[in-house]
Amino acid sequence: MSVATEAGTRRGGWRGRRYLVLRRITQVSVLMLFLLGPLAGIWIIRGNLASSLVLDTVPLSDPFIVSQSLLAGHLPATDALLGAALVALFYLLVGGRVFCSWVCPVNMVTDAAHWLRGKLGLKGRTRISRHARYWLLAAVMALAAA
Repeated sequence: MSVATEAGTRRGGWRGRRYLVLRRITQVSVLMLFLLGPLAGIWIIRGNLASSLVLDTVPLSDPFIVSQSLLAGHLPATDALLGAALVALFYLLVGGRVFCSWVCPVNMVTDAAHWLRGKLGLKGRTRISRHARYWLLAAVMALAAA
C-alpha cells in the first residue's frame, strides 16, 4: 500500500490526499505555463525545465546542467549563471526536494509507474544503494570534464 493510499484510508478522502492533489495541480499548472506561449501567444515562461526565462526578466537555470557546462570547458551565458545561482539559492533556503515534489513532472510519471506495477503485480527485485546517486553524480561530472 502506498503512503498516499494509507493516508487516504486513515484520514479520509480530502484530508489524506490534499497535498497529493495540490502537488498535481501545481505540476500541471507549471506545464501549462510553459505551453501557454506556443499555443496561445502568452509568454509567461520561455524555455524548458533546464533553463527558462520568467516574464522575460527572471532567468532560471538548472545548476546541475550549468555545472556540467563549466566542467566541459564552456562558459555559459551570464543569464544562465545568474539563473543557476538563483535556483541554488532557492534550494538552500527552501530545500531542493520542494522542486522535485511540487514542480517536476517526472513525479507524475514515477507515480503512474508505481501504480501500474501494483496493478500488474510486479515485484521489485533490484536494490540500488542509497550512495549510488553520489557515484553517478561523480561519474557524470567526470565525463563532462573529459
